[in-house]
Amino acid sequence: MSSPADVVIREKRRVFDGFFKLDEVTVSHRQFDGAMSPDKKLLIFERGDAVAALIFNRDTGQVVLVEQFKVPTLEKSNTGGFITEVMAGMIRAGESPQEAVVRETLEETGYRIRDPELIATFFSSPGGSSERIFLYYAVVTEADKAGPGGGKRSEGEDIRLVTMTPDALFERLRSAALDDPKLIIAAYHLKDRLKINPPARTVLSAGSISYGMLPEKRLVLGIKTGDILKVRGVDIWVNSENTDMMMDRVIGRTISANIRYGGAEKDEQGNLLEDTIADALRNALGRRRYVRIGTVIETTAGALGEFGVRRILHVASVDGVGPGKGVRADPETIGKCAANVLEYAHTRNGRRRLINRRDQTILIPMTGTGEGGLAVEQVAYKLVEAAADFFDAHPDTALGEIYLLTYSARDKAACEEAIARTQKFSLL
Repeated sequence: MSSPADVVIREKRRVFDGFFKLDEVTVSHRQFDGAMSPDKKLLIFERGDAVAALIFNRDTGQVVLVEQFKVPTLEKSNTGGFITEVMAGMIRAGESPQEAVVRETLEETGYRIRDPELIATFFSSPGGSSERIFLYYAVVTEADKAGPGGGKRSEGEDIRLVTMTPDALFERLRSAALDDPKLIIAAYHLKDRLKINPPARTVLSAGSISYGMLPEKRLVLGIKTGDILKVRGVDIWVNSENTDMMMDRVIGRTISANIRYGGAEKDEQGNLLEDTIADALRNALGRRRYVRIGTVIETTAGALGEFGVRRILHVASVDGVGPGKGVRADPETIGKCAANVLEYAHTRNGRRRLINRRDQTILIPMTGTGEGGLAVEQVAYKLVEAAADFFDAHPDTALGEIYLLTYSARDKAACEEAIARTQKFSLL
């Protein structure tokens, strides 16, 4: 730490006084050898202090960033001057940094933040500027969206919101594809934070959204939200399994565990009397202990028949890594698994000539996103693509309604984005 005697200001005058300020300072300071330095004339860029914030949406599991055109970066950036960064803005006179970050976040992103956490305070370019940046981290939910964002048009701001998963952000960080130092610092903070305290997913309430395939809209691709055991009126449920076709324990939190428990015969206290679906799957396997990825095996729905379920299609979509190492999913095979399930259900309908009612609806979960380790954004696009290809190949199929099961807001957002990308469906 320096004392007042270590620095001597000989002269200070303002040489430019516009939106930004420029001061010329003549200064001498004590050197590390103990002697005072000669007087130096230096220019200091004075623009005040600023705030910035990395916003994490707990409901969607995504970070909320902004994109703006910044003229000074035009000739040196690889993005033509358009920079993706954290929300940032200047602190006004008489305003605390915390008050400023709340105001600026609402203006630029539309989210109202509460109790932002300070990550760090640092100088943006200490060799020539006195500006300090107060960098914050804030968690929001969909209920905190109080405005459109986009900045103040009256002040010439033109801001586009950008959302991405933490994994996508960390991949950009790893590949040195981030230009904003505030975002780089915040990304490292988020990476450490999520290692210690992974965000919990908020379960959506039960609901349904339907999209008709263009142009006739007769074929439907839909989204079912919430807990699978609250879904009603879907003929076929798909269960994503490992290549050993071993269902999860009924105390588990997976789709497999829920289907196993929901289909079992139970006493009045909910205790299992007969493990209906798991027993049926073991019987269907016979002497086999392993099946190939993409294999589809049909079983009864057991007690799930009370929900309108007529059958369960188990598909091998994840493979064992090794003893004690769990399972993994390959994003390139997820689409194939979905295609196999749809083709199986369609073909089976064609063979049921003596039964008047055919299976018309099917429910597919976010296959491979649990222990399989895949990002829901990868899976959602593969499933939507498989559904669109199936409808293209079978325009007269009786299986006219395909539903994707979304447990959280992030799952739902990923499916909606994937459906929009295909440009083949329109909201009904």
